[in-house]
Order: sequence, then C-alpha cells, then structure tokens
Amino acid sequence: MSVHVYNPKYFDGSTLRQLSPKLAAYKTYVLQDGTVLGLFQGNRGTNAHLDFKIKALFPGVDRKPAPPPHMFWVVDLLLKIANYRPEVREIVEYYINFYKTCSPFTNVQQRDNYALVTVDHITKTYVHIEQPETLPLEYVAIVVELFCINEKRNTGAYMFKNLLETLRDFIDGKCHHTDVLKAAEPGYR
Repeated sequence: MSVHVYNPKYFDGSTLRQLSPKLAAYKTYVLQDGTVLGLFQGNRGTNAHLDFKIKALFPGVDRKPAPPPHMFWVVDLLLKIANYRPEVREIVEYYINFYKTCSPFTNVQQRDNYALVTVDHITKTYVHIEQPETLPLEYVAIVVELFCINEKRNTGAYMFKNLLETLRDFIDGKCHHTDVLKAAEPGYR
C-alpha cells in the first residue's frame, strides 16, 4: 500500500480546500489511487444555489486542485476501447440510461448528502478493464455520475448528454475519434 503525499495547503487528509475564494469542499472523495475529488459550491445556470464544481487534486506536494476537464475521462475511455470495446460501450450506455432517469437535486441538503449510486456497479463489474497509467474507473464513474445530475439542473442543457452519445457513436463506428475529442472541449455546441 503506497502512501500519498499532497500539497498541505489544499488537503489535510479529509477535506479538500481551495484558496481563492477560500472554501472547503462540502464533500470530499479520496479514491483508491490517491486522487482526491472535492465538490464545491457553484454559481452557474438555473438554480445556481444547487450548482457544484468538481475539483481534482492528484498526489504530489506541489499539485493544486483544478476542475477536471471532460477530456480527462473521455481520453481515458478512448484508451480502454482498444482492448475493451464491448465493456466501454456498456459503461457509456449505462450512463446514457442513467442520464435519462436521474433527476437534478431539488435542494442543497439533498445535494450535500447525495450518496453515489453508480460507482460500485461500474468498479466491480468492470474491474478487469483497469489499466496502468490511466485514470481509475472509480474516477470516471464519480465524475460522469455527478455531471449527469448537474446538467439536468438546467432545462435545455445538452452538452454532457451529447458527449456521451458521441462517444457511443464512435464506439459503434458512426463517427471519428476527433468528433469525440471536439465534443469534449469546453463550449462545444
């Protein structure tokens, strides 16, 4: 078992913090590989009081937390497709279906106390597709689940749903991998 070292300005072993503005995450997840994900109050879109920002802190004494771009988990799944195309398609389809059925948070208490519902299924069912030098499925599952819920907060929002569908289309041979990368870029429409 390895011991991870973090920048003490941002992580004290239990809570992720940001310095500007100075805030503690209302929820912190410490992943098996040592990655720390924190949920912070956001301020965007409809019902901005229910919005949240995800920040990731990777092990390292000089590392700082930053919002994880969609490109991280998208590229990770693209790397896994080479050896595990059917499994990655199942994961993507699982999250497309989750997106269809999940509901946005209706109040801050519900958001702050939310228990992840997809992570155990994904990490146990697909443990065999974990690869060295890639993100753990735990990271992918947490981030994708939370983004599905957060996007549903804004009526008419579709970027994240379209990204999942574009990734599925690539797996099915209906588009080029560069279409997936474009769809993962900030502001893509």
